[in-house]
Amino acid sequence: MKKKKALMIVLAVLALGLAGLVLSGCDGDKELAAPTGLEITNDVLGWKAIEGADGYTVEINGEEYKTQNNSLDLFEITNKYGTYEIRVAADSVTEGVLSSDWSEQTSLTINFPDWFGFLPTDDGKGWEVDYIDKTELQGKLIVPSFLEGKAVVGVNANVFKDCAGLTGLILPDTVEYIDVNAFEGCEKLTRVRWSAGLKKIDEGAFRYTGLETLVLPEGVTILGANAFGHAKLKSVSLPSTVAKMTATNEKSDANPFAFCENLEEIYVAEGNKAYKSDGNCVMRREDNTLVAGCKASKIPSYTEHIGRFAFQGAALESVALPEGVTSIEDYAFAHNDRLKEITLPQSLTSIGKAVFFWCAALESIALPDGVTSVGDKAFSTCVSLKELALGAELLSAGCGLTEFCVALEKITVSENNESFSGEGNCLTRKADNTVIAGCASSKIPAGTEQIGEYAFCGQTQLGAIDFPDGLKKIGHYAFSCTGLKELKLPRGLQRIGSHAFANCIELEYVQIPDSVTYVGSCAFVCEQTDGYFNRQIASTVLTAVVPDSVTNFVVNSFEGTIYTSHTAMPVGWTGKLDTNATIVFGCELALDDDGLPYVVSAPLNLYEVTDHYLRTNITGYAPERNGWVFKGWATEPQGEAEFVPQKTELGFNLIEWPERLDFRLKLETAGLDVRVLLYLYHKRYEKQKNSIGQEQLEQLYESGTERLYAVWEKI
Repeated sequence: MKKKKALMIVLAVLALGLAGLVLSGCDGDKELAAPTGLEITNDVLGWKAIEGADGYTVEINGEEYKTQNNSLDLFEITNKYGTYEIRVAADSVTEGVLSSDWSEQTSLTINFPDWFGFLPTDDGKGWEVDYIDKTELQGKLIVPSFLEGKAVVGVNANVFKDCAGLTGLILPDTVEYIDVNAFEGCEKLTRVRWSAGLKKIDEGAFRYTGLETLVLPEGVTILGANAFGHAKLKSVSLPSTVAKMTATNEKSDANPFAFCENLEEIYVAEGNKAYKSDGNCVMRREDNTLVAGCKASKIPSYTEHIGRFAFQGAALESVALPEGVTSIEDYAFAHNDRLKEITLPQSLTSIGKAVFFWCAALESIALPDGVTSVGDKAFSTCVSLKELALGAELLSAGCGLTEFCVALEKITVSENNESFSGEGNCLTRKADNTVIAGCASSKIPAGTEQIGEYAFCGQTQLGAIDFPDGLKKIGHYAFSCTGLKELKLPRGLQRIGSHAFANCIELEYVQIPDSVTYVGSCAFVCEQTDGYFNRQIASTVLTAVVPDSVTNFVVNSFEGTIYTSHTAMPVGWTGKLDTNATIVFGCELALDDDGLPYVVSAPLNLYEVTDHYLRTNITGYAPERNGWVFKGWATEPQGEAEFVPQKTELGFNLIEWPERLDFRLKLETAGLDVRVLLYLYHKRYEKQKNSIGQEQLEQLYESGTERLYAVWEKI
């Protein structure tokens, strides 16, 4: 009995000890603190870190998400309109440390905006995103999947263009297409949740966006030209389903990633039947055409064609094309302003339009003998280019090849070329004796019959040029934006194309020989800002003497004064008279020693109109004559000059107008230089110059036509 009692005591003591140990162990476990400071910034949920936490659990509307950091990206989780209840707990897997309780709950509500507009599709079965208020849109935008029981299937053209506040985009799986320029210029757009049903991204859709990484979903079949141009892309991954890279209405591919200077990785998924990736290039399988490349590209040795825009704006510094490449398509290397050298293979036969446009660091180009065709503006704005060498088999060359090649000194053509010559540093087409390209050092060869379109355009160092006898035609833009100071057009010339001498800011005077029958629009007008050099082009005042031979003439071809022997508007003349050109009809013209016309006398006629005020900024230079100096206008033949024009802008300081100009004036088509007009006002009414009124003007109208006579002095 005693033994049994003793045993029971021992067991009781052991039990109490074990209980103490258990109780002692529970009291020793540590529980993590519940997270605090929950905030949502730019679609990222954050909170204060909990010391000792091995991770966190985030509960959103009953769904749990694990994260190792004290933050969670909500971009794709909160992808529908509504309210999201959110709480967080700190997790522990450490022995003796317990997970925390839930934090206080926070809420996120995403409301459907009232500035979001939709249009029904053509078949009425779905919706297209068609309108937003760009001033209201800030942050992430969620496109709904259904409206009134119909799916949202597309985003229309230009809807989100230049939306400054858009940072993220959620596309539901119902969206099948994104139209032209839909998100162009959304520079803060860095994230897109792509639709699983997406099939087409059209031309320029995400141009100039902030996207850095692009992983397109399976199902996308069409990428438009320049769809992601100028984006901040670093890497691109294309699905196996992509079958076309061009605008809907075009046949040939065009690089969707042009001007992506940061792009270094391009990948095409295995199984794509149309394209593959090789050396960070997109290659079209059927004909080994390089469709898209980047600054990190290694051009495959089997490449046969460089596609449209393939390396446009890719930040290249050097290029060596492998043997086997036969063609370079339009704009393939354009806008690589750091490209210093390029090696062209002997296999090359054709160069497309503007292939090297604005390769500003390129100093020389030598085309292989096998090149048979070169497209328009192939080397345009290569501002460092000094030498251009063309081969023996060149058969066709486009216009504007050397446009704005301001440093160009030498143009050479192989002596074996039967179609072109390089005489006088001009590229001349032998078949029709047409100069199609030149530079500041060019000497137009004898026998030249035509100056081609854009032939000398942008040659700012070209200060003078001698035209040979026999020249019949000067093409459109042939000498536009050049440094010409003097212009002596030869007898026999018949046509002057539109903008032929436009924006020649130092050119002050031109005489047109009586062989000319056509002067094109804006032929001698300064009208725009030079975008290549960011140089403001000032308006040039230009006097022209136009003979009767000109039967087809666009009036806005000149600024300044036009003198013509026509007594009225010829039937063939077109254009508006409301330009900076003052037209003087009915002039008596004579021919100088060179057979060029000059002004002997001109009429004056004034009448009232109701649609325009007198344009006091119209100025014209005096007519000119070789070997003579124009002294001024006289009111009598052989009289003394009473009015001497000056090359200054006209202002009200030439005559004191009344405080209120309550009448309207305009030169008739038989009018004269405004300064001459004001001079006559002053002469007739110098005693009443501060009070010229309607009555006096009517008297002037009744006085009829007066004639002024040019006074010359032989040099």
